[in-house]
Amino acid sequence: MTNDILHALLACSVTGGGTMLLICALRIPLRRIFGARLAYLAWSAVPATIAIALLPAARLPQPIPQVGAPFQRAVGASESALLANASDWPQWLLLAWLTVCVLMLVSLWRAHIRYRSSLGPLRWEHGVFYSASTAEGPAAVGLWHPAVVVPADFATRYTPEEQRLILAHEAVHVQRRDPLINALWALTQCALWFNPLVHYAARKFRLDQELACDAVVMQRHPGLRRSYAEAMLKTQMSAQAALIHCHWQSNHPLKERIMQLQQTPPRRRRMSLGRLVVGTIVIACGMGAMAANTGVTPADHADEYLITMKLNAKDQSSSPALLVREGVPAAVESTGADGVWRTELMLKKAGDASVFVKAVIKRDDRVIGEPGLLLPVGETAAVAINDDVRVQLTVGLSKRRD
Repeated sequence: MTNDILHALLACSVTGGGTMLLICALRIPLRRIFGARLAYLAWSAVPATIAIALLPAARLPQPIPQVGAPFQRAVGASESALLANASDWPQWLLLAWLTVCVLMLVSLWRAHIRYRSSLGPLRWEHGVFYSASTAEGPAAVGLWHPAVVVPADFATRYTPEEQRLILAHEAVHVQRRDPLINALWALTQCALWFNPLVHYAARKFRLDQELACDAVVMQRHPGLRRSYAEAMLKTQMSAQAALIHCHWQSNHPLKERIMQLQQTPPRRRRMSLGRLVVGTIVIACGMGAMAANTGVTPADHADEYLITMKLNAKDQSSSPALLVREGVPAAVESTGADGVWRTELMLKKAGDASVFVKAVIKRDDRVIGEPGLLLPVGETAAVAINDDVRVQLTVGLSKRRD
């Protein structure tokens, strides 16, 4: 179970991280050619590849997986590195991952609570919520039913035209459910906290989100670019930029947003071509993830190994042999004068000529030891559980499945 979770994390990190790196490289060319909205749409490739990496059933025919060979090698190499020195430490690794993940979730929740407290009592007026503070907002707040919250001095700080543009901007966030999307991205950061690409891509994603929103408003109000830019300049920089809410102004590069306002919206033909290009990118990333996913060997096509085991416990010994299929649990029992001994085995292929064997030794249902051995096929290895118990294993390849 532990190795399965670690493998899933590695698969999501490698495939998702590779997709994020690709989108980070393409986002500026896509924005310049097809506009900010389609550049933002390209980020949909990220959840698609991560979802596919978690679905073992999503596989491609055998000739096509060569497309995903780099992903397969990366996932396989990472997992082999984990297994090569594995004993009990994968459990500690999983515990460390879970600890950091929980700490990040708690930190995110506390920041959310602090932000909601900083707004003070909300006052409903003219279709929006007014905060009791002048330091935060405007922003789209809420996951399931997002609402627009503006600062207490909204009516005096901005002109009526600027107010209309700001509310139009936040309305686009609400319509697209951007706060919920940001929350899902934040959960991805918590789960894949060990991958720096995820945190780097998150900042680029949030910027593209704002640029896409700006582009929608400018397309609907093409003659108000100056008022839109002045509204940006009037807004105080938010101290809550890392939150899931959609702030009108935070740590997003203001110069880049203002420069983007000068871009002419692409014509319909170019937009159609852009949708085709973005769709191709998403499909290609999904196929790459599916190809990499073929590296997870299903039980019906797993190799079978003949395990010859010698268990010495005090003055007794047993030498069972059993046929074990990769990824399928196997067990053998023997009864002696001091109780019933049970050995549970799980094999994982670690290379072309080696396997990782995880064993659980029990006596009368009490765990005596959980040794892990990396064994070359055809060779013998032994491990001492304690002064009285010693296990010797020999692994032979019985049948290779196509």
